[in-house]
Amino acid sequence: MPTPKKKAAKKLKKAAAKKAAKKATPKKNSPPQTRSISRSVSRSAGAAMGENTTLDTLYIVDGSDNNVSLAVKVGDKGQTSDMTIKLNDKVISEKHAGDFDTIILGTNKMLDGKKLSIAATIADTSRETNLTSLKIQLTGGMDPVEFPLSRTVDKEGASADYLCLIEFFKP
Repeated sequence: MPTPKKKAAKKLKKAAAKKAAKKATPKKNSPPQTRSISRSVSRSAGAAMGENTTLDTLYIVDGSDNNVSLAVKVGDKGQTSDMTIKLNDKVISEKHAGDFDTIILGTNKMLDGKKLSIAATIADTSRETNLTSLKIQLTGGMDPVEFPLSRTVDKEGASADYLCLIEFFKP
C-alpha cells in the first residue's frame, strides 16, 4: 500500500501530465462574442413577399472624427412623399417631400449610441406602377450601406407607410 506522500506525488504527476496535454492540444478557435447585427424587417399588411416597409438595424461607427452622411431616395417614378427624419429627439427634417439630399449627421464618435428614425408616407401618384420605395444610404462609418425598402400598393393613389430605426453602434 502506497504511503500518503507517494499518493500526493502521484496526484501531482497526473495533474502535471493533464496540464501538459492540454497545452499540447490546439485550442479550437471560437468566434469572438459580438452583438448580433441584423437587419430586421417585417412586412406590412397586404405587402407581397420580399417587400418591406420597416427597418430596425445597427450602423457600425468606428469612434473616429470622420463624418457620417445620410441620403434618402424616395419612390419609384412619379411617387410623392411626406417624410420626417430625427436623430434622437432632434428633428432634422419634418414633412419633407421627395428625395432627401445628402447631409452630414455628425462624426462617428459623436453618433455612437444615437438613434436615427425615419418615418415616411409614400403615395402612389404614378399611372405606370403601384410600386412605392424608400432607399436609405449611410456613408462614413465602418462601411457604406444602403437599405432598400419597398411596397406595391393595391391601387393607384394609395399610400404606404415606412418606419425605420437605425442605431449607431461602435463595437
